[in-house]
Amino acid sequence: MRVLFVNPGATLGGSERSLLDVLASLRVAVPEVTAHLLLFADGELAVRARKLGVATEVVPLPPRLAALGDSGANLRRLAARLPTLVRAGSDAFGHGARLRSLVRAFAPDLVHTNGMKAHLLMPLVAPELPRVVHLRDFASERPLGPLVLPLLARGSIIVANSHAVEADARRLAPRSRTAVVYNGIDLDEFSPGARDPRHLAELANMSVPEPDTVVVGMLATYAWWKGHRTFLRAAARVLAEAPERRFRFYVVGGPIYARAGSEVTESELRRLVAELGLDAVVGFVPFQREPATAYRGLDIVVHPSERPEPFGRTIVEAMACERAVVATRAGGAAELFVEGKSALGHAPGDALDLSAAIMRLARDEGLRARLGSTARAHAAARFDRRRLGLELRAVYGDLLAEGLR
Repeated sequence: MRVLFVNPGATLGGSERSLLDVLASLRVAVPEVTAHLLLFADGELAVRARKLGVATEVVPLPPRLAALGDSGANLRRLAARLPTLVRAGSDAFGHGARLRSLVRAFAPDLVHTNGMKAHLLMPLVAPELPRVVHLRDFASERPLGPLVLPLLARGSIIVANSHAVEADARRLAPRSRTAVVYNGIDLDEFSPGARDPRHLAELANMSVPEPDTVVVGMLATYAWWKGHRTFLRAAARVLAEAPERRFRFYVVGGPIYARAGSEVTESELRRLVAELGLDAVVGFVPFQREPATAYRGLDIVVHPSERPEPFGRTIVEAMACERAVVATRAGGAAELFVEGKSALGHAPGDALDLSAAIMRLARDEGLRARLGSTARAHAAARFDRRRLGLELRAVYGDLLAEGLR
């Protein structure tokens, strides 16, 4: 079976890391599937895919087409950009011809798209091929999602990365064929290890914390809804409510996608740190391409998203590293842990609720250890990436057998 994967970007966000896990799993678990990767931009994703042995082609989008996007926009803003959309149409025609040539050369049995631009372009490029549309976010939250998802569902199976994402897709396209395939991670990469207090401190240009310091951190892109401000406000409350303990807080990540208006900036976060009087205890660590070491530098990993998360990859990664986790109790994230057994939950955007969970863990080292141990077993049982290939092979078989075209 020949499968053409198509992804718009090449930066290593959560979606791209999850795609790499899919490619790695297929090569090991389902060797009869030959994967080919088509990207609309060059970057780290292409480098890593080639290291996996996946044939990778890069066909950059024309600049006007690459600049288009509906994430974080609204219909009024999209209407204002209508002239740009029209001009980009001619660019898309020429780009489509190059894509059609590559599709003919690879001769895939089906196309597996990852990302909205890939979802939209590939039915135009190869309408005759059955498609897997891999949704990794809530289509209803994108201005074009409610309009295009019913069209994309024709001739395809929608694979969702959580039941929350699947339910959202089915509300928009009730007749769609769907399947849930949870993301997976490499359990060898994300594995338990002794806490190293020096690594994050050096990256943040801070002193190494004292041995009795409780180290708390979040790892996320700078998307506005990831909850950086909630995390910092919770940190301020923890310091006020638990003066008997030493704390260090780290914000790990950066502006990966650099979309105007969709991300907070480090300068904004540093101003909030100063306003809250947290300068001495909060460190900023840049985006980590190998995040496992960062998780192992923390006692408590916080997932503070302010809105329901489609999945919440950082939750699973931290659990696999045997860390105590506090996660948002909403959306796909709520599906990833068992409250009080593999993680503690908190209400989205609620700094008071988050601070209470952090203080509970900070004051009970035994609870942190028990949560971490259970979390590792939970992650190994549910999120080992080796199952990805087998689950997707079943989806591919259904798609081809039923002739969804």
